Amino acid sequence: MQTLVCFGSPKFKPRSHHKFKKSTPIPYCSLRKTSTSSNCAAISATLFGTGFFLGPLIDGIHSRVNLVEYQNGAIDIGPLHTNIWVPPLLGLFYCSVGLLQLVLDQRLPSEAINSSPEKTAASFIALVLFIGLSAELYKAGVADNIEAYILFAGAELVWLLLDKTRLGFALACVVGLCCPLAEIPIMKLFGLWNYPQANVEIFGQGLVSWTMTCYFVYTPLLINLSRWIKSITATANSEERSTSQ
Repeated sequence: MQTLVCFGSPKFKPRSHHKFKKSTPIPYCSLRKTSTSSNCAAISATLFGTGFFLGPLIDGIHSRVNLVEYQNGAIDIGPLHTNIWVPPLLGLFYCSVGLLQLVLDQRLPSEAINSSPEKTAASFIALVLFIGLSAELYKAGVADNIEAYILFAGAELVWLLLDKTRLGFALACVVGLCCPLAEIPIMKLFGLWNYPQANVEIFGQGLVSWTMTCYFVYTPLLINLSRWIKSITATANSEERSTSQ
């Protein structure tokens, strides 16, 4: 009976666990989602901005030899002849291909998923030289089939020197095929530009066949650029987290 009284007495009530208040940690998955979304936004903005400002300068190499004639929205910025819609379109191009590569790196991991400023710079120099070569061959009046052979060989050489992966080759082929086709509705519906000496017609719209090699060589730059930007963003975020702790 005494034991029963003891348990029933208010003096012997078990201690409430609410007295020991502990701060609830933020779940790791929540931190990871927040970090991932912020990283994605930063990478996307950087890729878009790079394409917005750098892309028209590279594109100007072709426009100076009149490979492309700009129509609705054509503007001249100093010696650069371009179109008002070219910067956002190239920004979207850089962002789309760069993010696609990062998604492929996560889904299909390989050894060559890291980049560096040196590798990115080499890809940029190779692209500028390749675009310049295509412009000079076009300006010199080299036959389309001869220029195509030269540029296809040059594009594969760039891939061998800067990438060498099957995934990179596959992505470059997809970009090289899809991007010229994506120009067709832009030209037909909005009349932003045209190719005055087109040598192939698809869906009633003239294209230059070897431009696909230019998109092919563009891909190693976007692969290395996106990976480099991702590494910089990840390093900055890790330093920020370590500082806050």
